[in-house]
Amino acid sequence: MEKKNSNLTFGVDIDEVLRSLIPGMVRLYNEEFGENMSIDDVKDFVVDNSFPKIMERTGESASKWFFQDHGKELFLESDEIKGSKEALDTLRKYGKVIIISYQKSLANKIDTLQWLSEHGMEYDGICFVKDKSVVHVDWLIDDNDWNFIGTSCVFGALINAPYNEGVDVNSLAEKGGPSCAYIKRYNSLLDFSREAEFIYSGKFLRQMKI
Repeated sequence: MEKKNSNLTFGVDIDEVLRSLIPGMVRLYNEEFGENMSIDDVKDFVVDNSFPKIMERTGESASKWFFQDHGKELFLESDEIKGSKEALDTLRKYGKVIIISYQKSLANKIDTLQWLSEHGMEYDGICFVKDKSVVHVDWLIDDNDWNFIGTSCVFGALINAPYNEGVDVNSLAEKGGPSCAYIKRYNSLLDFSREAEFIYSGKFLRQMKI
């Protein structure tokens, strides 16, 4: 694929950006514990905070229960967020797509790589890292606000989710690293990719007659 701006880099998170884990987590939780939790009830992506009854009833953390006990089922069977493959393909026309994700275990990493392959997700590189500030990209696209604190990115795209609805992106950008110019909200990676295409294809400049 010939890239129109090969120096441009997009750092893309996986969970709740490409792959929708939360519906599967809620389903597993409701089935196991007879609850009636909804996706909108997940106000914190730190699962031990959003699913405290798991510790109360099993004696183990929600993190272990989801990502170790039910990791393969959760990671391999979760759905692609609508338009994710199309969005990656669009971004790769204008630069390099680097997948940046934190997966807790080797098994989770292997399942995630298999999921990406099975869903035809094409990218230029992948990095499994907890502290995303160590990765230098032009754009960081993520759903968790804490990943933008101290970031090495120039621009940020915060993907809307129930657990980040109270986050002010202007204040968040001020907490970014010295290179961070601004952070903007998007409903999905697909929405972001369409705006990026408008800008980087030159359509924006032609419309503004610059």
